[in-house]
Amino acid sequence: MRKSYLPAWLRATFAATAAYRYYPLVVGFFAFVVTLTFSFPFAAIVVPATLLAPKRWLSLGLVCGIGSGCGAAVLVEVFHHLGWQTITEQYPDMVQLEALQVAKEWLGHYGLLALLVIAASPMPQTPALLVYSMVNPFAPGVVLAVGAGKAVKYTALTYLTARYPGRFVKFQ
Repeated sequence: MRKSYLPAWLRATFAATAAYRYYPLVVGFFAFVVTLTFSFPFAAIVVPATLLAPKRWLSLGLVCGIGSGCGAAVLVEVFHHLGWQTITEQYPDMVQLEALQVAKEWLGHYGLLALLVIAASPMPQTPALLVYSMVNPFAPGVVLAVGAGKAVKYTALTYLTARYPGRFVKFQ
């Protein structure tokens, strides 16, 4: 007996909306929420969502990338206005870390290109978004950079899931 990795309410939501045209928007909304809350990797959602509607792999990948980009932009703004001060109060030694200073310089120098590469890679993006929020953030640029990177990543993942579903069934 296989245990599902998705909560029952989320499985029910996806199952109820998978036959409709707006299904990619529903999954994209969850990409926004998961990115904003940085609660867990979104791949755990996009794979089962693609298994329910494999013919929509392209729209799922693209819309999820856009949703993730929007969530990242909101998260950068939250970090910029509220989060960084709170973090420095809670962890004052973290600001002095050499690795953080190097990351700040790197993101300051490469900026949105660095975010695009991080978003497209398997590296976690939330620490990069936190550091980028210290370096004069540009929210529309974050939407574009993270959205494009995640769209590439999620489109590749949804394509592979739709093309070779047997390899991904264990995630459902």
